[in-house]
Amino acid sequence: ENKELENAHNNIIKAQRIIEEFMATLDMDYDISKNLYSLYDYMHRRLIDANIRKDKEILEEVLGFARQLRDTWAQAMKLAKGVNK
Repeated sequence: ENKELENAHNNIIKAQRIIEEFMATLDMDYDISKNLYSLYDYMHRRLIDANIRKDKEILEEVLGFARQLRDTWAQAMKLAKGVNK
């Protein structure tokens, strides 16, 4: 938005690396890991597209997925803590 292209590039690269780490640490023995891998792969490819095009809408799409994942994991943690009591 501010036309700070180098800063945008660097931050998108950071986001790509985070997604790459998520992908690398999945235990593929579980079906959910395969599903998460597909989602992470999609997000990663979209980040590459966003970086090439400097497209804010693509970034917002990926951010939406990231927020949904964060909220899902937060809910899962609450449920897990309730089960362990």
